[in-house]
Amino acid sequence: MKIGLKSWSGAMAGAALLSAVSVIPAHAGVTAEGQFETYINSWRVGNESRRWWDNNDTSDYTGIYFSGCSADGGGGFNYAGLRLWKDIPNAPDRSLGTRTNYCGWVDYGDPNSAGNYYFALTDVSSGTFISVNYVKVAW
Repeated sequence: MKIGLKSWSGAMAGAALLSAVSVIPAHAGVTAEGQFETYINSWRVGNESRRWWDNNDTSDYTGIYFSGCSADGGGGFNYAGLRLWKDIPNAPDRSLGTRTNYCGWVDYGDPNSAGNYYFALTDVSSGTFISVNYVKVAW
């Protein structure tokens, strides 16, 4: 990927501004604590992502990115409802909110506590399942 000096300077200025207020979206690529990349094949409501450990020693947002989205319904992919969960051993898991992903980035903010996290599909706009060619989860 070729980046021009002007684009690079603008990106660095934006990163500096975000750092100054210490709220950094994980997908900005500045200081994300961790990330993984995967894909989704025929997910139905209730399917869950793999779990990941977040030390929560940074102020990075937790986010999920979709690219190359499709659905089995006649209307194609319009959106997917995704709920972020914190895995609580020996107790019910804690919901950290649902966001709608329109085949792009969705941020959940900073969870503010260390632990294991995962996403679950809560809603499909069209049909009964979705597939996503590229998924990136960052925290």
